[in-house]
Amino acid sequence: MRSFATGRVDPAYGRFDADALRERVHEPVITAILVGALTFNLLLCLVNTVAFRISDTLVMGSEMLLVSAAFVMAVNRGVSLWLILGIFMSYMLLLMAMRPAIDLKSVRDFLIPITFYALGRRYADIRLADRAALISGFIVLGFGLFEYFFLDIYIKYFNIIAYYVARGTVAASDVTGESGLFASGLRPDARTILPFLGQHRVSSVFLEPVSAGNFGAILYVWALVRKDMRWRKLLFALAAMPIILADARFGLYVCIAATAIHLSPIRPPRLVWYVLPMAIMLALAIYGFTSAQVNWQNDLSGRLLWTARLLTSLDVHAAFGISPDKPFLSDSGYAMTLSEIGIIGAVGFWTLFIFAREDNPDAWRLKVLVATYLCLLLLISDSPYSIKTAALVWFMVGTYDAFVPKVGTRPGVSVPRRG
Repeated sequence: MRSFATGRVDPAYGRFDADALRERVHEPVITAILVGALTFNLLLCLVNTVAFRISDTLVMGSEMLLVSAAFVMAVNRGVSLWLILGIFMSYMLLLMAMRPAIDLKSVRDFLIPITFYALGRRYADIRLADRAALISGFIVLGFGLFEYFFLDIYIKYFNIIAYYVARGTVAASDVTGESGLFASGLRPDARTILPFLGQHRVSSVFLEPVSAGNFGAILYVWALVRKDMRWRKLLFALAAMPIILADARFGLYVCIAATAIHLSPIRPPRLVWYVLPMAIMLALAIYGFTSAQVNWQNDLSGRLLWTARLLTSLDVHAAFGISPDKPFLSDSGYAMTLSEIGIIGAVGFWTLFIFAREDNPDAWRLKVLVATYLCLLLLISDSPYSIKTAALVWFMVGTYDAFVPKVGTRPGVSVPRRG
């Protein structure tokens, strides 16, 4: 019996062997999907600047095309992925019926972690994850340096603020100045990291500096756990550069926290990490209800106050994801999560993440660091749901959970997975 991988038809089934085909092409295809998730906003920004005006529908369609391609590569003969998708879609249909309102964004936001985690788990190719991290890092660094040293040329072809106005993320009336950068692209006060670099915060392929810092933190976390990775030191450098160029204070804080947790001899039990986001939301709610402070500054304490205010602004319906109102909650990932899928859905997703089967005995170390990244990021932003960074991080988590080192081979080689 010979498969499609050799150009023959499987006589037992009378059809091409799709699994063999995907096994044969998975490395270049998955790399292309991950790079596409990283850069498609940059390409659409280029189109919007030099060709024709894009729309939010085109942006969402591009994201769903990438998610669909990842799903095609991730699906196998098992039932786990289909079961999770079935439960999730049924739950979302129930929420939308109770609102009542159609909210495709909520569906998309949570399809991304499901699909890319399953994609990583399907192949468990640790060298592919390493290579994707390095390729992505070089792309981000290259465009970041181009933006920093040739800003006028960069804006000529990538008018960022015009792109966000076209897709409806920013109102035209809110645009001030003519820099062409996102609102956070210029630091109004002194930079935190290397002040001599100036007020410009580099966005690179992400079009806004917050995601650039998040991306750097993701690469740093991966480099921490991949002790036997070839070019590990280079990956640390690629992780540091977007954090520095974007003056990403949050990215720096995550790296510090991840290093402390990774090196700490204290290993909190899994239950502590399971209840952590619920404990954070409870603390924020208490802070929001009891604080008498009205004004807030754009610093750590001010951002915590603001996210507490947003969280406590939710009524019972919003907390369970059944409110038809959609206020601006992007500055609080916790409030946004409850608004989109409700507290039941949030607990369900966190349960899947924390208790997902780990074939790799070292997988929990990465999961703890990713949990730290998520819990901290949700304090200030809803960007964990952005495919620009979420595709890579969830692919890494899925890969590391399923990666089983093959006895007697060089580091980084895993046992092939089937089915």
